[in-house]
Amino acid sequence: MEFQDIHIGMMCGSKKGSGTVTWIDGSTRTVYLSDVVNNNNFEVDFEDLMEDPQIHNQEDSYY
Repeated sequence: MEFQDIHIGMMCGSKKGSGTVTWIDGSTRTVYLSDVVNNNNFEVDFEDLMEDPQIHNQEDSYY
């Protein structure tokens, strides 16, 4: 995945957790996510992101 592929509303995962992209800072290559469970926001470096459309909960369970 390339940095320019990131867009607001996409689901992503990281070691910090999974969430929906709410804001992208191009100057620092930081992506801000909203937690899928409780809407808490957290930041993740682009290099730590994983795109996964099947992310549904905090435990990153797949089915």
